[in-house]
Amino acid sequence: MLKKVAAVTFSVVFIAASALPANNAEQVIFSTPGFVMSLQGNNKAGTTPFGFWVWCAADASANSKGGYQNDNACQGSMYFYALDKHASHVIGFSTEGPGGIYTMTLFQGTAAQLFAGTLNPAYVCTLVNDTPDPKGPSNGVSASCAFLDPSLGGGIGTADVTNAVANVTGP
Repeated sequence: MLKKVAAVTFSVVFIAASALPANNAEQVIFSTPGFVMSLQGNNKAGTTPFGFWVWCAADASANSKGGYQNDNACQGSMYFYALDKHASHVIGFSTEGPGGIYTMTLFQGTAAQLFAGTLNPAYVCTLVNDTPDPKGPSNGVSASCAFLDPSLGGGIGTADVTNAVANVTGP
């Protein structure tokens, strides 16, 4: 009798769980443990070791009620060791182009600064994957940054990162 009750309970739970629609948003994650960025017009260095880990909401779930999913919000961190010895927080947004190519537009700073109207980024960057709808390691990501804060030396930086993990998940 106990086995029958357990079997029926398991079956009901399994069927109910299977019948519920997925409520997942598409997500995009770009990261690299480190690479070298070439700098132009920077008065501190000609190159810098740099890295990033950034997560973005891409397409909102069908049941989304707004917020960061609908804004394609991003957050994470980046570092530029020849310019500053610390990683800093970034926020921004992502867009999906043709063929599953994603662009992350990132600003150094925090969401609290953005909402308070005090965001004054030391740098802005764009990250773009080069593999359509990537699913894992060894992907390429093109990075371009402008260093706005004079303490970072000014100028721009570019890199074609070959050791990135780019991952698109979701429905």
